[in-house]
Parts: sequence; C-alpha cells; structure tokens
Amino acid sequence: MSTETPLLDVRGLVKHYPVTEGVWSREVGRVRAVDGIDLTVERGETVGLVGESGCGKSTAARAMLRLEEPTGGTVRFDGEDVTDYDSEGLKRFRRRAQLILQDPASSFDPRRSIGRSVAEPLAVHGMSDRGRRRRLVEATLERVGLSHDAADRYPQELSGGEKQRAALARALIVDPDLLVADEPVSALDTSIQADVLELLGRLRSELGLGVLLISHDLRVVREVCDRVAVMYLGEIVESGPIDAVFGDPQHPYTRALLASVPIPDPTVSRPSVDLLGEVPDAAHPPSGCRFHTRCPAVIQLAGYDLDDDVWRRVHRLRTRLSGGSGTIDVDAVRTRVAADTGSDPDGPDESVSAALRREFELPQRLSDPGADAVLDRALERLASG
Repeated sequence: MSTETPLLDVRGLVKHYPVTEGVWSREVGRVRAVDGIDLTVERGETVGLVGESGCGKSTAARAMLRLEEPTGGTVRFDGEDVTDYDSEGLKRFRRRAQLILQDPASSFDPRRSIGRSVAEPLAVHGMSDRGRRRRLVEATLERVGLSHDAADRYPQELSGGEKQRAALARALIVDPDLLVADEPVSALDTSIQADVLELLGRLRSELGLGVLLISHDLRVVREVCDRVAVMYLGEIVESGPIDAVFGDPQHPYTRALLASVPIPDPTVSRPSVDLLGEVPDAAHPPSGCRFHTRCPAVIQLAGYDLDDDVWRRVHRLRTRLSGGSGTIDVDAVRTRVAADTGSDPDGPDESVSAALRREFELPQRLSDPGADAVLDRALERLASG
C-alpha cells in the first residue's frame, strides 16, 4: 500500500437514525445503520465493500459523500476533512467524488435526452458554454463505448447496459478522482456485467481513479477489486487484500459468504456453512460480536458437552430469550399448538415446550443431561409465562 495520503480515508464513521414515537416525536432509540467503520481508498485502486442486503453498505457510501450527514466520525478526502466543508467546499468535493447508482433506469429523467442528463453536472459546476458541453458529452459517451449520437436519445431507447454506460459517462464528465459505484452491475445480465466491469477497470487504469465498489456479489468483487472490506450489521468485520481475505478468511461471516458463492463445477465439493436465524435488528444489535447470534463457530459454554450443531440451536434460543434478536410470542405458539392438535389453548405447558423445541430444531432430549435439565426449566418457565 502507498505511504502517501489516501485519496479517501474514513475513520470511525457513524450513521444512526432516530426512532421516535408520540406527538412530540420523542426519541426512544436509534437504528445503528453504520456504527464506526474504518476504510481507505488509494489512488488507482478498487476497494470492495461487501455484505448482505441491509448491512449498511449504501448508507455508508451516502455518508462518506455527505449525501447524508454522518452522525460521527471523520471522512478525509485528499487530506481534507469532508465533514468540515461548507456548501462551497462540498460542491468542490462532489465534483471530484462521483456516485454511480444501482438502477440506471431510475437515475435518469425520462423526459430528458441522455445528452442533457450527462451534461447536467457541467452546468451545475459552472460551464455555461453549451457548445463546449456538447463536445465534452459526445467525447465522454464515446469513451464509455456509446456512439456520440446517443446524446440525442432518451433513456427508454437504451438497453440496460447502455444506460449504465451513460450513467458512468455522467459520473466521468466532471473528471473526478473518486468513483463510488453502488451495485453498478446487479441489475444487468451476466454478459453485460462483464463488459461494464471491464470498462470500469480500463477507465480506472487510464484515469488513475480510486474506486469504491459496493456489492453483495463476491464473484464481481474478486474479479475487479484490489482490497475488500466485509460488512455485517453496520460494522466491518474483516478487511484486507483480496487474495488474503478470499483465500484465507479469518472471520466466520466471511467464510459463510464465500461458501454461498456457487461454483459452476459439479465435481468440486466444499463444506457448507449454515447460518441459523435472522439478521438482528439494527435498532437493537447484540452486545459483543454482532455475529454471535448466527455464528457457526460460537464457543460452547464450559461444563456442557453437546454436538456443535445442537449447541448453535440452543444458543439461538438463548439469544431470543434474552431479547437480543426479538422475543418469543408464547401465546402465538400456544394458539398454533391448539389449532394443530384440536386441544384447549390453555392446555398443558408440556405441549408448548415441545413445540418450542421443534421451532428451534432442538431434539426432544439433549445428549448432555445437565444441559437438558436447564433447557427444560427454561422452556417450562417460558410456557407458564
């Protein structure tokens, strides 16, 4: 990595959204969409930011560009703190840092020609000569693989790949130093994805751009990125050079993501990684490691001797009982048991306990008698209210 000042240097970036209630909109909590991430992008390199949908990737990008105001942290661009910029400084920054959105169709005004849309950033940044704007638009469209007469066409007249090329032209028209590409090929066919990614890589090399590529597709990230950061529930859990992270992942979440990538070769086998449960609510994230509620490598408590898979299911139940990933609606379970068996909803608690075991995929008896006794007592207490 270069010893020079990074093009983009993000430290402790936080973006929270208040949760309010009542007539006076009293704040009762916060959605921790981004919760203290560090990230750098050097000139001429592509950094991938990956994770499941809803983990905070796009929110982080918008906060970095100050399209949304960060709650905390610093964002330095070419050594300057973006969070200190006034409106004029922010305008200069946005000429040098451009965003490419996921869906090119929704990012173009259907009533405007492609040429007018691509030229708009030039007008915003003070270029009043319409003839010069037109010449720059035509040259930039040709640079991204479109003909110059595409300037006179409308978005609905272009294919998905052509619209994404036009979106790239609009970002490049002001000669930026940084491109933030938010899922730039996820809406495109596979063959078109390859063309757009090849174009993005070529332009990065020719223009010396820094690129932050946001994606949930690890195959895309592996193909085009130099480094990668893996994000889960508002935090970066692992980062490093692409070969190191993908070749020898250290975090269980990274290993789970890589195991989910299909391999088009039926002769290749690899161990599967089964993630139990749902992603926790960002308004009430688990304490400690936020992945522990779903982690396949969660450590069993001392004194118990259970199969690892069974322990993970017990741990999932423990987490739910503690309120870390939602509560258990015992009344709903009791009603369901009554409907299935035709019994009285106020019937014996043993039926509810057995139903809870089935819901969490637990055996009727654990192999460790001590653990089974603890589980029985917990389920009985839960069933009795």
